[in-house]
Amino acid sequence: MKTPAILLAGLLCLGAVAPALATSVAPKPLAEMVAEMVAEADQIVRAKVVDVEMVDGKGRPLTDPGSRTGPGLDNEIRLVLQVQEVLRPREGRVPATIRVPLWTMWHYTLGHIREATLGSESLFLLKGERHAPVYPVGFQRPLDERAQIQSLMVAP
Repeated sequence: MKTPAILLAGLLCLGAVAPALATSVAPKPLAEMVAEMVAEADQIVRAKVVDVEMVDGKGRPLTDPGSRTGPGLDNEIRLVLQVQEVLRPREGRVPATIRVPLWTMWHYTLGHIREATLGSESLFLLKGERHAPVYPVGFQRPLDERAQIQSLMVAP
């Protein structure tokens, strides 16, 4: 009778680990990650986070700082950026204000993201018409990486 107990224990462990796997992002070496993100970016901008918004799955605004994102929730946090400079406008003109949707699988609250990002100025590596991050992590780069990013922009 030990086999069913072991099987049950294994399934419980798998059930506990599976959600964590669904919300993790494969790590990459920093230099390789930055080079890949710069190559993939349609837009690279220097911008200031002037607001942080959250919407539910139907696009309705959520304002409670305790509102959450993560697996099983349809909420999306968006960084509202005031673009100060465009380093790469691969596809047309970049608007003066853009909304960057964050990966919805992170376990975050609206209040936490506001505290962490509001008022910050960074370089943002984005792609597509939605101005989505090129990768869920590391797309917001410190200003002191500008020279490195610009050299990667011209590298073959």
